[in-house]
Amino acid sequence: MPTIDETIFVRFQNESKNRILHPVKITETAGSDNLTVKPEDPELPLEAELEFLLYFEKQRKFMQQPARVEALLEGEQGVVAVLKTVGEPVSAESRQCYRVSTVLSKLTATFGGVDDCSLRDVSVTGFSVLAKKQYKNGQVIDAELRFEGKKYIGKTSIQSVTPMEDGLVRYGVNCVKAAASPTALDKGVQKISMATQRQQLNRLSGGA
Repeated sequence: MPTIDETIFVRFQNESKNRILHPVKITETAGSDNLTVKPEDPELPLEAELEFLLYFEKQRKFMQQPARVEALLEGEQGVVAVLKTVGEPVSAESRQCYRVSTVLSKLTATFGGVDDCSLRDVSVTGFSVLAKKQYKNGQVIDAELRFEGKKYIGKTSIQSVTPMEDGLVRYGVNCVKAAASPTALDKGVQKISMATQRQQLNRLSGGA
């Protein structure tokens, strides 16, 4: 089992298609199957009896294990969740398939010509973004990502549409394949995805 102060990841069952990994920090452990975690995103929708998968590093391998929320408690630094793991961890090495949460990175995108749309998560093939304009599944939308001083431009195909609060809509998109270019959108999502995964996985091994 991971130890106190380590960062691990949560993936909700209703996000199984996108495989979004949400970072949480371990604040306490008890025995071999109980741990308390604090979400890095305070808006993470944890609730009692919720079941999901945990992801963590073990002996240099990326692992997954089912878990359930036993209770929510008010801690010194906010709400924490008491978890109980189920069964034994198994390998989850296909990292390229996962979307990684970018909420705390405060990255933005230009989506459908609208600047400063919040980038919520990213994978090596696509991303999700919050926008006010109304689109439909299957629509092809122009997008631009900015990362480490560079711009990446291309077209995206909308895969999911989820209404949110304040009139916003969360769009899950895949990059439309285009000619290879240093500024191609698919090149940008790959760079952001791998950089974010490296940053978050470094925490698992005690790095920066």
